[in-house]
Amino acid sequence: MRMPNKPLSKGKERFIEQLGERGLIEIIVNKFNANANRRIVTVGAGEDDCAVIDIDSARGERKYLVVTTDTVQESTHLPEGISPFQIGWTAAAVNLSDVAAMGARPFAFTVAMGIPEHTETSFVKEVVEGIEKCASAYHTAVVGGDITRSKELILTGTCLGFADRPVRRAGARVDDLVCVTGSLGNAALGMNLIKRFRDTEIKVPVKVEEIAKKALFQPLPRIREGIALADSGLVTSMIDISDGLAISLAELAKSSGVGFEIYEDKVPVLSEELRTAEAFDLSSIGVERRALASYGGDYELLFTINIDANGLERMSETIEMSVIGKVTPHEAGIYFKKGEEKEKIELVGYQHF
Repeated sequence: MRMPNKPLSKGKERFIEQLGERGLIEIIVNKFNANANRRIVTVGAGEDDCAVIDIDSARGERKYLVVTTDTVQESTHLPEGISPFQIGWTAAAVNLSDVAAMGARPFAFTVAMGIPEHTETSFVKEVVEGIEKCASAYHTAVVGGDITRSKELILTGTCLGFADRPVRRAGARVDDLVCVTGSLGNAALGMNLIKRFRDTEIKVPVKVEEIAKKALFQPLPRIREGIALADSGLVTSMIDISDGLAISLAELAKSSGVGFEIYEDKVPVLSEELRTAEAFDLSSIGVERRALASYGGDYELLFTINIDANGLERMSETIEMSVIGKVTPHEAGIYFKKGEEKEKIELVGYQHF
């Protein structure tokens, strides 16, 4: 991703240093305050030294406050081809996905923005638009933040939510079922299309490329699903899969002191939209289904449940989910099972260090 740095176009395009800090803040807070829920947000972004939130209105009957912070950085997180709007969307989505993994309902978001000088104001406006659109899609108000000059684009978000019964990573028990929401590998396919095939003659259907890249560039946090799973009282542990299935299994195993048996043929790889798009076949481009599902980052939820068949059926009627394995004793490790064969899962995924 390159920061736009082209000459002024017909005297209309402006750079942020022409606005100054106050002018830039005004552009940003006007967007964030336009859709603020004033029943909850008494004082909004940039209106005073701090935002003021009516906690009783925000939490309803829910007991626990959950807080998460995550950063999106140009050199580390942003794949080639992502738009400014999608950068902003991702900055909000990474935080919302963590809130979803706790089974919480988000209500407020702040963002600290490090912006390089000579950045066009139109770029900043699009980033802000992406943040606001993602947050408001999940009924979350952007209530404040900060801006500073930096060598590259850095967006650090903090999201707050309320949960009645927050679901932790610790809690999985032997013989619980292992489940995931949605489908896996969509974002990983998008990354493959960017990294592996840009300098090759391999042709991928346009529709496939569009769907896969959107999954990568504009992920959808599973807020509704997380709340429903937590409120069911049947989920014993949960985590989001933004760093990949394999490493997420390892995190659950570590926190709960268990192992996992994963049925390879039950793991939902690629969305139906991708599987049916222009008769697309993964083998045609040499990509393995297992690798896409295991090591790519989708904003789905991985969770364990202690439930009878009737309860499982009721849950699957309201949530798109798949049972992909069971919880085993810790000493058994984490492995794929296909037929009678077992194969240890390589526990790698996205890590900063």
